Amino acid sequence: MCGILGLLAPGAHPHLAELLPLLAHRGPDDAGCHADADVFLGARRLSVIDVAGGHQPLSVEGGQVWVVQNGEIYNHPALRGELEALGHVFRTRSDTEVIAHAYAAWGDDCVRRLRGIYAFAVWDAARRRLLLARDRFGVKPLYYAELPGGGLAFASEIRPLLALRRQGARANTAALRALFALGFVPSPLTAFEGIAKLPAAHTLAARAGQVRLARYWDLPGPVRNGSRRESAAEAVEGFGAHLARAVSEQRMSEAPLGALISGGLDSASIAALLAAELRAEAGEPVHTFNIGFEQPGYDEARFAALTARRLGVRHHQVRFGAADFDRYPEIVARLEEPQCSATALPIYRLYQACRAAGLVVILTGEGADELLGGYHWFQGDARARRLFVWPAPLRRLAAASPLPISAAGRRVLRSGEASALARYALWQRPGEAETSTVFVPDLRRQAGGLDVWLAGLDGAGGWRDPFRQFQYFEARTRLVDFINFEVDRMSMAHSIEARVPFLDHELWEYAARLPSSLLTSGRPKFLLRAAMRGRLPAEVLARRKQGLAAPHAAWLRRTRLPEWAEVALSPAALVGTGYFEAAEVGRLRREHQARRANHARVLMGVLSTQLWHGLFVAGGP
Repeated sequence: MCGILGLLAPGAHPHLAELLPLLAHRGPDDAGCHADADVFLGARRLSVIDVAGGHQPLSVEGGQVWVVQNGEIYNHPALRGELEALGHVFRTRSDTEVIAHAYAAWGDDCVRRLRGIYAFAVWDAARRRLLLARDRFGVKPLYYAELPGGGLAFASEIRPLLALRRQGARANTAALRALFALGFVPSPLTAFEGIAKLPAAHTLAARAGQVRLARYWDLPGPVRNGSRRESAAEAVEGFGAHLARAVSEQRMSEAPLGALISGGLDSASIAALLAAELRAEAGEPVHTFNIGFEQPGYDEARFAALTARRLGVRHHQVRFGAADFDRYPEIVARLEEPQCSATALPIYRLYQACRAAGLVVILTGEGADELLGGYHWFQGDARARRLFVWPAPLRRLAAASPLPISAAGRRVLRSGEASALARYALWQRPGEAETSTVFVPDLRRQAGGLDVWLAGLDGAGGWRDPFRQFQYFEARTRLVDFINFEVDRMSMAHSIEARVPFLDHELWEYAARLPSSLLTSGRPKFLLRAAMRGRLPAEVLARRKQGLAAPHAAWLRRTRLPEWAEVALSPAALVGTGYFEAAEVGRLRREHQARRANHARVLMGVLSTQLWHGLFVAGGP
């Protein structure tokens, strides 16, 4: 795992090595760079595979192919054997060298053969061509910018690109509008004008001033009629085998490794599979970590401890309290973009504890909810669609009733929206009501990033059934731009490599071949519950999803917030940044404090944007 950066532009650029310390937290163990007349490549390395020999940048073919990589290629031993059979000679045991030889053998198509989490750059010196690539689910980040004077720069984080652009950072107001419409900034947008995310499952090829993006993988659709359908028992066995294989591959490490246990099913399943493998091989217990909360409604520590006792692991408990919110400015600085949540805070604390215990690699449970429909909007949308046959007045009456329906569910029910993508956007919207009113009039009149997002996905997944459509939208959008983004930034803040077995693409391709009924009938996550029966406590197997969250709604109801937050939300500060209507923000705060409405996500979005502006736009990188 590393932090990488580079520049493709005429002229030597050895001075760019001065920017590598900006990525030191991503790679504290080693640093290296390569520069020639047209390109600079730099890397900070977190040593996990081939600790002694995996220095980057790395070259093959007599210096004609250079590579820097952030991530891990889990199938690199098999690819190495295949490449050796083709005559390639390896100097190291590193997976980065496998990428270099794979490019030399198969060109851009090499990326289709990789199984792992990665963002890498290949410099083809003979063709004077740069290739960037990002893994299928965007677990590893990669940003790029076309520079005003010509050239293309890229980096694992945004700060090096701000330094390279040598002009004041400016807010991308379309991205801010999208943030308040969806709860995340969708790819390829970032909160900064002129800086883009390379979308997941994409390559970018740059040569002679031309830049071309291409998608190299997409989530497959359902099997066609006539194909053999697996029985439920076969599906449980197949799903379990794919997941076990993913965990087995992803425990590959020369550095200390452990797992998270939230108290729910997903992370407990990964920990159980990992613990069984390590116990059988070395007889040593796995280190596991959980974060508990002072506020009871958020706390899953009891279930995490129950799982830990069943697995016989060495368990570490972290506690989260109201005082931890004082770390929020630091969190925004680490994220480099605003958010409509505070979940990054407990995630930061978790990985901080992992590093303090001496661990470097952590397996975690992200991706199961997206794959298996664990989020409440999967079930909620199915229930709402059944009522779309009702006349609109009757639906509006039901939406306004005292029935236990979430604010998002009421929005969807009122809408009767036929478009799955439009409904998905309604489920994701942060506020109970229209959120654009929080912006100043000029911003309200501008086209928002939501339009870009909708246009980019228009028609995508339309031939799938409703469950598969939501699954597809999750995999293409929120998973990449919120879940994986947050985990990467908070883990790498402590030089921890977070691995996600549920995001093994072959596991997803296997699940795509199964009938949707196996994923939607009965209890959510039927396949996983059945596959893990006998491995986890019955109480954990039977639990409903709770999910990791920070109690920011209660924190925002305080009569007075910490001084830094009050200053950021003051009318003078809001007028100064120029994004938000001070009177509207004040109204939302009063309603939230009086419990007349829950505006927590919108208010966190305002607070984080104000802090972000002070850190990056007004204060510079």
